[in-house]
Amino acid sequence: MTDRVVRVGTLRLPIAGAYRPRVTLYRLPNGQRLWCLRLWEGDGPVRRCVSTAVLLSYVRRSRLTAVEEEIHRLTREASALDGSP
Repeated sequence: MTDRVVRVGTLRLPIAGAYRPRVTLYRLPNGQRLWCLRLWEGDGPVRRCVSTAVLLSYVRRSRLTAVEEEIHRLTREASALDGSP
């Protein structure tokens, strides 16, 4: 386990049309994993962070199977960082 935040990886999340913000998985020092992205709200981008469960819920409802597979791949990489399954 490390005492710093680790950026595990990034993927593109198709939201609407050509709007595909980057979503980055971070592993926090306590082992928690957060996905952060910048969504356009009002006059500019706003940073939002969500859990893996929330992100998976969105991609499953949207039938984004390739994105779901990529989420699982990055989550496995994060698990390998601390030796958890």
